[in-house]
Amino acid sequence: MKKQSLNGAWTLEIPGSAFGSVPARVPGSVYHDLLTAGMIPAPFYRDNELQALQLMENEFHYRRSFTADAELLKSDRVLLRCEGLDTLAEIYLNDRLVGRADNMHRIWEFDAKDALHEGENRIEVRFASPTKYIREAYAASRADGSSDAMRGFPLLRKAHCMFGWDWGPRLPDAGIWRDISLLGMRTARIRDVLVLQEHTESCVKLRVRTSVERVTHAG
Repeated sequence: MKKQSLNGAWTLEIPGSAFGSVPARVPGSVYHDLLTAGMIPAPFYRDNELQALQLMENEFHYRRSFTADAELLKSDRVLLRCEGLDTLAEIYLNDRLVGRADNMHRIWEFDAKDALHEGENRIEVRFASPTKYIREAYAASRADGSSDAMRGFPLLRKAHCMFGWDWGPRLPDAGIWRDISLLGMRTARIRDVLVLQEHTESCVKLRVRTSVERVTHAG
């Protein structure tokens, strides 16, 4: 399997805001990038939390360009592997929508081979507002939780403590918070491995079970 990391330098844009294009790092987050750029005050100081919370009413667009590895493009199948997207995201490769995400607690993989080409490629991840989402979701289907948190927080698969708790502020961040990469597959790959143990007084017997994903050769 061929792997090409897309971590590193990206840019962050908040449409409709005065921030313009902000240098960003992946893995990272909106708050981290804006703090690093000196564009927002420390959210844990006094009532700065309120300003940072209001920021989450926006959308957030992460972008970068890259050159796809030539050997990776020859693979039978190419996946865009997103190990952590926080949270409501649309993912574009060369202006083509390749996938959507709505859960920060899982890994997402999307078919990317048809969207890639030789030379320069562009990737963009667009995050929707988490605070707007829970407000609208709560109006449609009421689900209550901690009285210290924002209404509707149980309706989104996002770390619930980000929406406030008795010990924490309301800072529902967003961004690409874990690794993102391209995976080139040929023939097959091992998806899962399960190791079973059987212990006796004299030995330990191990049984290994694997789940294999086969790839149909392209072309």
